[in-house]
Formats: sequence, C-alpha cells, structure tokens
Amino acid sequence: MTDTTRIYLIEDDRSILRFVEDALAARSDFKLVGYSDTFAHAQRMAPHSLADVFLVDLGLPDGRGEDMLRALAEARPDAELLVFTVFGDESRLIRALQLGATGYVLKGCSAEELIEAIEQIRQGGAPISPLLARMLLEQFRQADEERDPADGPVPVLSERETDVLRLVAQGYVNKEIAQRLGIGVSTVSTHIKNLYRKLAVRTRVQVVRAAQARGLL
Repeated sequence: MTDTTRIYLIEDDRSILRFVEDALAARSDFKLVGYSDTFAHAQRMAPHSLADVFLVDLGLPDGRGEDMLRALAEARPDAELLVFTVFGDESRLIRALQLGATGYVLKGCSAEELIEAIEQIRQGGAPISPLLARMLLEQFRQADEERDPADGPVPVLSERETDVLRLVAQGYVNKEIAQRLGIGVSTVSTHIKNLYRKLAVRTRVQVVRAAQARGLL
C-alpha cells in the first residue's frame, strides 16, 4: 500500500469541496484524486479511481447517496466509505452502515475532525460524529441484550480470515495485522468486512464475541 491516502469526494456543494481541499492541504500524505458533483458522474468515474477512501454525501441532486454506497461497496470492496453529510438522523446512519459505510461524519465538523476521521477509518476504526454515536451505541446495547452472540450458524472462514480474526481478538489494528501477515492494509480491511458479514455484526468487539461464542476462537 502506498503511504499516500487517496481520497475521492462525491459532493454537489462547491463550498464543501473547498473545505475538503483546505483540510487535506494540511496533510502531505492525503491527496484528493477525484471529485464528482452528481450521482451520474460518480457512477461513471468513482469505481475506476484509485481512491482509498470515498467521501460520500447522501443528498445528491440526481440520485440517492445510499445507492452510491451500495454501488461502491460492490465495485470497490478494498476501499473505505466515509459518509459526509448534513443528515443526522438515526435511520440514515444505520442504513448507510448496512450498505457498506465504515464511518459517518456530519458536515459542520472542523477540518481537524475530518482529518481525524479519515485517519481512523484507514487504521481500521469506524468514525462516527459524537451526536450520532450515542444513538448507535444505545441501539447496539439493546440488540446485544436481545440477541445471544451464539445465535446463528457457524460460518466457514478461510485460513486468512481466521488469521485476521485471531489478531483482531488480540487487539491489533489493521496496520499491525497487515505487517504481521505480510499483506496490504486494504486486504486486511476486506477480510474484516467479510468477518462482519459472515458473523452478522458491525464492530470489532462484536466480531470477537460472536466468534468466541461459536467456537471460532
């Protein structure tokens, strides 16, 4: 993996484009490699870019950002999807996560907060604006109380997915896992997404709990 984090912005508001450009200018290792201001343009261009992180607005003028998330999750499973939007309701957040987003940041944040979110997502984290994090945590608590982590069939994991799972359980972040296994960070992210899908969970803590409950660790 290159040391440069390549970012593609999907956003129709030019003032947000300028904000993102100014924020990224403070980091020599962050580069804006593409920009789309419509759904149609993003649909044609974004999947073919070399971006590591896609910043996606949900309120596009000619389409739904959620549909863009679904398309990018299928076309670029190696990349991270970070929603950057004004929509702060719980239903939009949860839907975005279900469609493949690994972070959700509200517009109005500072440049430093946006940079921190990109850093977190590249390190295997799931940045979410504080205003939304409390709602999501409460929903997770309720779901955990209602669902036994041992519920569901025992999934079949590949050898590499098992290796990644064991290192996640030991507390290593994606970059450390990549170094230990001799693979790219983006490959680690793909394996972790597959673990989330196979175990029907959304967080690293939940993936470890579910794996332990089903005898995979």
